[in-house]
Amino acid sequence: MEKEMFNFLTEEDIKNEINSYQLIVNYIKENFKDGEDYGKIAEYPKPSLLKSGAEKLCSLLNLSVQVEILEKIEDFKEGIFHYVCKCTLKNSLGNIVSEGLGSCNSRESKFLNQNPYGVANTVLKLSKKRALVDAILTATRTSGMFTQDIEELDELISTNIKVNLATASQKAFIAKLAKDKGMSETQLMDFTKKVTGKEKSKDWTKDDAAKIIKTLKNK
Repeated sequence: MEKEMFNFLTEEDIKNEINSYQLIVNYIKENFKDGEDYGKIAEYPKPSLLKSGAEKLCSLLNLSVQVEILEKIEDFKEGIFHYVCKCTLKNSLGNIVSEGLGSCNSRESKFLNQNPYGVANTVLKLSKKRALVDAILTATRTSGMFTQDIEELDELISTNIKVNLATASQKAFIAKLAKDKGMSETQLMDFTKKVTGKEKSKDWTKDDAAKIIKTLKNK
């Protein structure tokens, strides 16, 4: 007899999953505050989950948070700082429930007019926060309710970036696609320049980013 490839859920398992999800949704509706735990922008269909909201969900599920730096570039000569962090969420038994990735660098549009040497710590903090949100959205299966990039909202508010510019979420997805395909940063820059005709990612529009994503997927 061939070994079964899948362990199918029972009807009771499915009901428990549905009930657990509904409890989380109800908690969010009753306890989350606009502007504190999540934020809204009229042009976006979904609100953006903020750090406070992510921490409340971790507390609700009694999840411990562990963050580690996977990659970092600290070029003090050129003033370039880049971090990739992984957030691991564990339950009370110490079992891993979810993991998330987050990245940030000092060349993002919000930092362009600031002293790069003064934002290194902020860049690291944003990388950690993005990893936390990625992990908790996966753990709670609430990506249908919130956007994944918690800084997307903050960036639009704080720097008054026009909505037609490519979002941080789009850029992060492009970076992930490129990494999955084994492309180096230089190869990605050359590739996106050919696709958009633009040298810098800060000049990409949403349409540019969508075109890059589509082309990368078909590459």
